[in-house]
Amino acid sequence: MAALTHLSIITPGSVKFEGSAEIVVAPGAAGDLGALANHAPLLTTLRTGVVRATVADGTTRRIEYAVDGGLMQVLPDKVIILTDLALARGEVDVEEARRDLKRSEEALAHKRGGDDDAERKAVAWAQARLDVAQRPGV
Repeated sequence: MAALTHLSIITPGSVKFEGSAEIVVAPGAAGDLGALANHAPLLTTLRTGVVRATVADGTTRRIEYAVDGGLMQVLPDKVIILTDLALARGEVDVEEARRDLKRSEEALAHKRGGDDDAERKAVAWAQARLDVAQRPGV
């Protein structure tokens, strides 16, 4: 059995996940970041994307959450993710996410090189929700 770390995914309104994980992969600001048990301590910002973890709660399974940025603290025995929004597969309205993606891609296309941070973030959030909702077998 692989060594385990404690994972907490927390939003202002609730604890979205709390349990043991073999590995946690999160969308760090400088690229995806994986954390295993006994990882060196670090604190990083998260970009909008998908947090993935292999959890061990009697069986081994994968979980995924679309997150809208946030912070991740990694310690040797735990990983804490703080984010304003975290949605699991069953919480995503696929049709709404598709509409949001189309609308935000159109808005981004009209920016034509201007300050487009808000539009890029909207595209990333819609895509993250779709990635979580449409991934089979998770």
